[in-house]
Amino acid sequence: MYSNNIFAIVLALAVVLAGCAAPVATNIRPSAASVSKYSEMSDIDLVAALEKNVNAAKAAGMPFLAPNYFKEASAVLSDTRNQLGNQPKPVLAQSAARGDAILNKGRAVMDIVKYRFAQELDLKARIDALDAQKIVPREYQQTMAEFTRLIEKVEREQKGNIDKDKDALARSLQHLEVHAVQEGALHDADVVNAQSRKQHAESQAPQTYAEAQRVFADARQRIAAAPRDDKLVHALGAHALFAARHAQQVNERVALLMARLNVGAARGVSVGAAAGTAGGATAGVQVGGATPAPQKLTLEKVVLDEEDRLQAIATSLGLEDLRDQAQDKQLARIKRTAAKLASADREQRLHEYEVRLNAANEATDAARTQLAEKDAQIGALNARIAKLEQASAKPAPGRRAARSTGKPAAKAKAPQSAT
Repeated sequence: MYSNNIFAIVLALAVVLAGCAAPVATNIRPSAASVSKYSEMSDIDLVAALEKNVNAAKAAGMPFLAPNYFKEASAVLSDTRNQLGNQPKPVLAQSAARGDAILNKGRAVMDIVKYRFAQELDLKARIDALDAQKIVPREYQQTMAEFTRLIEKVEREQKGNIDKDKDALARSLQHLEVHAVQEGALHDADVVNAQSRKQHAESQAPQTYAEAQRVFADARQRIAAAPRDDKLVHALGAHALFAARHAQQVNERVALLMARLNVGAARGVSVGAAAGTAGGATAGVQVGGATPAPQKLTLEKVVLDEEDRLQAIATSLGLEDLRDQAQDKQLARIKRTAAKLASADREQRLHEYEVRLNAANEATDAARTQLAEKDAQIGALNARIAKLEQASAKPAPGRRAARSTGKPAAKAKAPQSAT
């Protein structure tokens, strides 16, 4: 009984595989018009025309939308090319015309596939635009294989609930899209976090490394909720990468201090009255009759305090957050910016001085012009006054005649009143 069941399963599987391997173009016959067209061509032109038709079908997407028809048409092209010089013209024309007929059928199948899988094909186009084949190759191949199996059902006109299979395919495509967006946006941050993990960041800089992991996980979750919000995706990716690089820089700085001090990063140093006492030594401070417990200061905390001071300076200079960069690069950037601002300040003061000087010169020139105008007016007025004085100093003609006779002038008679 058991062997009979195995035989039935194997037989069914063989039938399925044979059906998948069977050609789809067995019943396709070329038209007389197509055969006649190719019969009028030379052998070389005949093969070139069929090759052009196959290339056009490839450019239109037939390898995916009607894969078996394209594969069989490509095989006909290869056979026809190999028959050059070995077969008469009628055989070559018949073969080329059959290749055309297969391609025509394939184009008809493509139209059906485009109609039945419109939404799925839109998803595939977006996934391809994300370069998912390169970013998540294994998942991409699996999902596209699932898609191809459904298309082949349409090609072979197989019975079955394609709509149910379409739902499963749609979920696979959506998951692939989200995964591709996540990997595309967060790949660099993931690589940096992996490097930090290999460099013992979990033990040397646990606080900063944990924050980088939290930011990364939060970004993945938010991208999954809105994979098509390109602006948000870009911002989340940049934020995760910054956090990862920050943790990497802190970890490297801690490792450097460990090497210099020859202490363990996690052990740290205890701080009491003498902050920073090495080797775990403590010094308590008596407050109200009680000695407070010493505070543990890890090397990570020392590094974070140090970078906070640098960042405060950078912020005062108008710089962005520099904590994802090595300390020497932060210092170099701060120095360059400070020098540039100092130079700009000197240039600004010099410019303001030149502006004020030019304004003073212009005011002086205007005052000189006004003064010259006033001088000219005063000179003209003085000339008029002198002329008037000269005129008033000369005697009247009647008065000079009276002096010459020595007689007084006759008095004018009073007018007689009218009666």
